[in-house]
Amino acid sequence: MWVIIQGIPLNTTQKELQRFIKRQLGHKSWFGLPVRQQTRLKSAAILRMTDRVTGTVECHGLAQLETLDRDMETLRTLNGHQLHGRAVTVRKYYHRSARPQGARRNIPSLKSERRRLDLHIEMA
Repeated sequence: MWVIIQGIPLNTTQKELQRFIKRQLGHKSWFGLPVRQQTRLKSAAILRMTDRVTGTVECHGLAQLETLDRDMETLRTLNGHQLHGRAVTVRKYYHRSARPQGARRNIPSLKSERRRLDLHIEMA
């Protein structure tokens, strides 16, 4: 499962993001005996997005997790915790294909295009 961690501080490094995720997922024990971790971090990256019109910058984390069919529980575990003093929002991430502008208008169930066309995105 891919998750996006929204609203991470601009100064967050990839190692700090990985530590944050691993710490929140935690290692549980049962009567002092280690329990197999239900969710494992496979990869993590930082997306740095710059609005070309306003110059504002925002950062989000993108992580791939191995969840053993515990997606919702994993999202609840990660959501709302603080990273560098800022509460983050975590939700499931869906990869979107590159589409020509306006391609969604022909699909009645999709009301509007959510992509911000003026963003420059760097992955760290």
